[in-house]
Amino acid sequence: MTVIGDAHAKEPGIVSDRWVLLVDGAGTALGQMARDKELSSLVKPGRTGILRLYRISSGATVGRTWSGVIPPDWGLPPETIALRQTGGGAVLHGQDLCLSLFFPRNAISPESRNWPLFYERLHAAFADFLLWAGYSTTMESRCTSTSPSDNSSSKASSGSFCFRESVRGDLMQNGVKVLGGALAVGRGAIVYQGSLQIPGENPEVLSGLFEEWYCSIGRDRIDKALMAKEIAGGRGGPFCPD
Repeated sequence: MTVIGDAHAKEPGIVSDRWVLLVDGAGTALGQMARDKELSSLVKPGRTGILRLYRISSGATVGRTWSGVIPPDWGLPPETIALRQTGGGAVLHGQDLCLSLFFPRNAISPESRNWPLFYERLHAAFADFLLWAGYSTTMESRCTSTSPSDNSSSKASSGSFCFRESVRGDLMQNGVKVLGGALAVGRGAIVYQGSLQIPGENPEVLSGLFEEWYCSIGRDRIDKALMAKEIAGGRGGPFCPD
Protein backbone atom coordinates (compact mmCIF):
# COMPACT_ATOMS: atom_id res chain seq x y z
CA MET A 1 0.00 0.00 0.00
CA THR A 2 1.24 3.48 -0.86
CA VAL A 3 0.08 6.47 1.19
CA ILE A 4 0.47 9.94 -0.30
CA GLY A 5 -0.40 12.63 2.21
CA ASP A 6 0.87 13.83 5.56
CA ALA A 7 3.92 11.77 6.46
CA HIS A 8 3.15 12.22 10.16
CA ALA A 9 -0.43 10.99 10.02
CA LYS A 10 -0.97 7.97 12.28
CA GLU A 11 -4.11 6.95 10.40
CA PRO A 12 -5.13 7.66 6.83
CA GLY A 13 -7.38 10.69 6.75
CA ILE A 14 -6.02 12.36 9.90
CA VAL A 15 -3.87 15.52 10.20
CA SER A 16 -3.25 16.26 6.51
CA ASP A 17 -5.23 19.36 5.57
CA ARG A 18 -6.90 18.11 2.40
CA TRP A 19 -6.76 14.59 0.97
CA VAL A 20 -4.78 11.43 1.58
CA LEU A 21 -4.25 9.20 -1.45
CA LEU A 22 -4.07 5.46 -0.77
CA VAL A 23 -2.82 3.19 -3.53
CA ASP A 24 -3.64 -0.42 -2.73
CA GLY A 25 -2.83 -3.57 -4.66
CA ALA A 26 -5.19 -5.91 -6.45
CA GLY A 27 -7.58 -8.14 -4.53
CA THR A 28 -10.89 -9.94 -4.66
CA ALA A 29 -14.20 -8.14 -4.93
CA LEU A 30 -15.16 -9.18 -1.41
CA GLY A 31 -11.81 -8.14 0.03
CA GLN A 32 -11.79 -4.75 -1.66
CA MET A 33 -15.34 -3.92 -0.61
CA ALA A 34 -14.46 -4.90 2.96
CA ARG A 35 -11.49 -2.53 2.76
CA ASP A 36 -13.76 0.28 1.56
CA LYS A 37 -16.14 -0.38 4.45
CA GLU A 38 -13.21 -0.25 6.88
CA LEU A 39 -12.03 3.09 5.49
CA SER A 40 -15.50 4.59 5.55
CA SER A 41 -15.61 3.88 9.30
CA LEU A 42 -12.60 6.21 9.74
CA VAL A 43 -14.51 9.19 8.40
CA LYS A 44 -15.19 11.59 11.24
CA PRO A 45 -15.80 15.34 11.46
CA GLY A 46 -12.52 17.21 11.24
CA ARG A 47 -10.66 14.46 9.41
CA THR A 48 -9.49 14.88 5.86
CA GLY A 49 -10.75 12.97 2.86
CA ILE A 50 -9.38 9.63 1.71
CA LEU A 51 -9.04 8.90 -2.01
CA ARG A 52 -8.26 5.25 -2.70
CA LEU A 53 -7.01 3.59 -5.90
CA TYR A 54 -7.14 -0.19 -6.23
CA ARG A 55 -7.89 -3.07 -8.55
CA ILE A 56 -10.33 -5.94 -8.30
CA SER A 57 -8.54 -8.81 -10.01
CA SER A 58 -11.70 -10.81 -10.63
CA GLY A 59 -15.34 -10.92 -9.70
CA ALA A 60 -18.14 -8.38 -9.76
CA THR A 61 -19.68 -5.76 -7.52
CA VAL A 62 -23.30 -4.64 -7.38
CA GLY A 63 -25.00 -1.57 -5.92
CA ARG A 64 -26.68 -1.99 -2.57
CA THR A 65 -30.19 -1.72 -4.06
CA TRP A 66 -29.41 -3.86 -7.11
CA SER A 67 -31.77 -6.81 -7.73
CA GLY A 68 -30.78 -8.09 -11.15
CA VAL A 69 -29.25 -11.39 -12.27
CA ILE A 70 -25.56 -11.75 -13.13
CA PRO A 71 -25.26 -12.93 -16.77
CA PRO A 72 -24.17 -16.57 -17.11
CA ASP A 73 -21.47 -15.57 -19.60
CA TRP A 74 -19.67 -13.67 -16.84
CA GLY A 75 -18.85 -17.10 -15.40
CA LEU A 76 -18.93 -15.95 -11.77
CA PRO A 77 -19.84 -18.13 -8.78
CA PRO A 78 -21.91 -16.34 -6.11
CA GLU A 79 -18.97 -16.04 -3.71
CA THR A 80 -17.12 -13.73 -6.13
CA ILE A 81 -19.88 -11.09 -6.17
CA ALA A 82 -19.67 -8.32 -3.58
CA LEU A 83 -22.10 -5.63 -2.48
CA ARG A 84 -21.01 -2.00 -2.74
CA GLN A 85 -21.94 0.62 -0.13
CA THR A 86 -23.20 2.83 -2.92
CA GLY A 87 -25.81 2.39 -5.64
CA GLY A 88 -25.58 1.72 -9.34
CA GLY A 89 -25.62 -1.43 -11.41
CA ALA A 90 -23.47 -4.54 -11.69
CA VAL A 91 -19.81 -4.12 -12.67
CA LEU A 92 -17.60 -6.93 -14.00
CA HIS A 93 -14.06 -6.22 -12.80
CA GLY A 94 -10.63 -7.31 -13.94
CA GLN A 95 -9.68 -4.69 -16.53
CA ASP A 96 -10.61 -1.55 -14.61
CA LEU A 97 -9.11 0.87 -12.11
CA CYS A 98 -11.32 1.44 -9.08
CA LEU A 99 -11.53 4.74 -7.23
CA SER A 100 -13.18 5.30 -3.86
CA LEU A 101 -13.51 8.58 -2.03
CA PHE A 102 -14.44 9.01 1.65
CA PHE A 103 -14.91 12.29 3.50
CA PRO A 104 -17.02 13.86 6.25
CA ARG A 105 -20.26 15.44 5.19
CA ASN A 106 -19.53 18.59 7.19
CA ALA A 107 -16.55 19.26 4.90
CA ILE A 108 -19.10 20.35 2.30
CA SER A 109 -20.93 23.59 3.01
CA PRO A 110 -24.75 23.31 3.06
CA GLU A 111 -25.13 25.44 -0.07
CA SER A 112 -22.86 23.03 -1.93
CA ARG A 113 -24.85 19.87 -1.18
CA ASN A 114 -26.41 19.35 -4.56
CA TRP A 115 -25.29 15.73 -4.75
CA PRO A 116 -26.12 15.01 -8.41
CA LEU A 117 -24.09 18.03 -9.50
CA PHE A 118 -21.43 17.06 -6.98
CA TYR A 119 -21.12 13.79 -8.92
CA GLU A 120 -20.63 15.75 -12.14
CA ARG A 121 -17.97 17.96 -10.57
CA LEU A 122 -16.02 14.97 -9.30
CA HIS A 123 -16.13 13.33 -12.73
CA ALA A 124 -15.07 16.63 -14.30
CA ALA A 125 -11.93 16.48 -12.15
CA PHE A 126 -11.30 12.89 -13.27
CA ALA A 127 -11.87 14.00 -16.89
CA ASP A 128 -9.06 16.52 -16.36
CA PHE A 129 -6.84 13.65 -15.25
CA LEU A 130 -7.69 11.63 -18.34
CA LEU A 131 -7.02 14.58 -20.63
CA TRP A 132 -3.70 15.17 -18.86
CA ALA A 133 -2.89 11.48 -19.47
CA GLY A 134 -3.81 11.73 -23.16
CA TYR A 135 -7.37 10.40 -23.12
CA SER A 136 -10.05 12.76 -24.34
CA THR A 137 -13.53 12.17 -22.91
CA THR A 138 -16.94 13.80 -22.90
CA MET A 139 -19.50 13.90 -20.12
CA GLU A 140 -22.88 12.27 -20.58
CA SER A 141 -25.52 15.00 -20.56
CA ARG A 142 -28.70 12.97 -20.95
CA CYS A 143 -31.03 12.41 -18.03
CA THR A 144 -31.87 8.69 -18.20
CA SER A 145 -34.10 6.28 -16.34
CA THR A 146 -31.30 5.63 -13.84
CA SER A 147 -31.01 9.29 -12.82
CA PRO A 148 -31.21 9.71 -9.04
CA SER A 149 -34.14 12.05 -9.43
CA ASP A 150 -36.22 9.08 -10.59
CA ASN A 151 -37.57 6.21 -8.50
CA SER A 152 -34.51 4.26 -7.33
CA SER A 153 -36.58 1.10 -6.92
CA SER A 154 -37.65 1.04 -10.56
CA LYS A 155 -36.93 -2.10 -12.53
CA ALA A 156 -34.68 -0.21 -14.95
CA SER A 157 -32.33 1.05 -12.26
CA SER A 158 -32.45 -1.88 -9.81
CA GLY A 159 -31.29 -4.46 -12.36
CA SER A 160 -28.98 -2.41 -14.55
CA PHE A 161 -25.41 -3.11 -15.68
CA CYS A 162 -23.09 -0.18 -15.14
CA PHE A 163 -21.07 -0.23 -18.36
CA ARG A 164 -24.01 -1.10 -20.62
CA GLU A 165 -25.77 2.19 -19.96
CA SER A 166 -24.81 5.67 -18.88
CA VAL A 167 -26.33 8.36 -16.70
CA ARG A 168 -25.73 12.07 -16.63
CA GLY A 169 -22.22 12.83 -15.37
CA ASP A 170 -20.59 9.60 -16.59
CA LEU A 171 -17.52 9.92 -18.82
CA MET A 172 -17.64 8.69 -22.40
CA GLN A 173 -15.01 8.05 -25.06
CA ASN A 174 -16.18 7.67 -28.66
CA GLY A 175 -19.66 6.79 -27.45
CA VAL A 176 -18.41 4.17 -24.98
CA LYS A 177 -18.73 4.65 -21.24
CA VAL A 178 -15.33 4.65 -19.54
CA LEU A 179 -16.09 6.00 -16.05
CA GLY A 180 -19.15 5.40 -13.93
CA GLY A 181 -19.75 5.62 -10.22
CA ALA A 182 -22.22 6.20 -7.43
CA LEU A 183 -22.54 8.13 -4.19
CA ALA A 184 -23.77 7.09 -0.76
CA VAL A 185 -24.73 10.20 1.18
CA GLY A 186 -24.97 9.49 4.89
CA ARG A 187 -25.66 11.70 7.88
CA GLY A 188 -21.97 11.90 8.77
CA ALA A 189 -20.02 10.72 5.73
CA ILE A 190 -20.06 10.68 1.95
CA VAL A 191 -18.73 7.72 -0.03
CA TYR A 192 -18.05 7.61 -3.77
CA GLN A 193 -17.15 4.38 -5.59
CA GLY A 194 -16.23 4.45 -9.26
CA SER A 195 -14.79 2.25 -11.99
CA LEU A 196 -12.55 3.47 -14.83
CA GLN A 197 -12.25 1.24 -17.91
CA ILE A 198 -10.24 2.53 -20.87
CA PRO A 199 -10.42 -0.08 -23.67
CA GLY A 200 -7.03 -1.63 -24.30
CA GLU A 201 -5.29 0.22 -21.46
CA ASN A 202 -3.57 -1.46 -18.52
CA PRO A 203 -5.20 -0.33 -15.26
CA GLU A 204 -1.83 -0.50 -13.50
CA VAL A 205 -0.52 2.10 -15.96
CA LEU A 206 -3.58 4.26 -15.30
CA SER A 207 -2.97 3.98 -11.56
CA GLY A 208 0.63 5.16 -11.94
CA LEU A 209 -0.45 8.07 -14.12
CA PHE A 210 -3.12 9.02 -11.60
CA GLU A 211 -0.54 9.13 -8.79
CA GLU A 212 1.65 11.43 -10.87
CA TRP A 213 -1.28 13.72 -11.74
CA TYR A 214 -2.50 13.81 -8.14
CA CYS A 215 0.92 14.77 -6.76
CA SER A 216 1.38 17.53 -9.32
CA ILE A 217 -1.99 19.20 -9.85
CA GLY A 218 -4.70 16.66 -9.09
CA ARG A 219 -5.26 17.32 -5.40
CA ASP A 220 -5.86 21.01 -6.06
CA ARG A 221 -8.17 20.12 -8.96
CA ILE A 222 -10.25 17.85 -6.73
CA ASP A 223 -10.43 20.59 -4.10
CA LYS A 224 -11.70 23.11 -6.63
CA ALA A 225 -14.27 20.66 -7.97
CA LEU A 226 -15.70 19.48 -4.66
CA MET A 227 -15.16 22.35 -2.26
CA ALA A 228 -16.84 25.05 -4.33
CA LYS A 229 -18.87 27.31 -2.05
CA GLU A 230 -21.79 27.46 -4.44
CA ILE A 231 -23.23 24.60 -6.47
CA ALA A 232 -26.53 25.32 -8.12
CA GLY A 233 -28.76 23.42 -10.53
CA GLY A 234 -27.95 20.32 -12.53
CA ARG A 235 -28.64 16.61 -12.27
CA GLY A 236 -26.12 13.83 -12.16
CA GLY A 237 -25.27 10.21 -11.55
CA PRO A 238 -26.71 7.67 -9.11
CA PHE A 239 -26.53 8.16 -5.36
CA CYS A 240 -28.06 6.50 -2.27
CA PRO A 241 -29.27 8.82 0.48
CA ASP A 242 -29.37 7.32 3.98
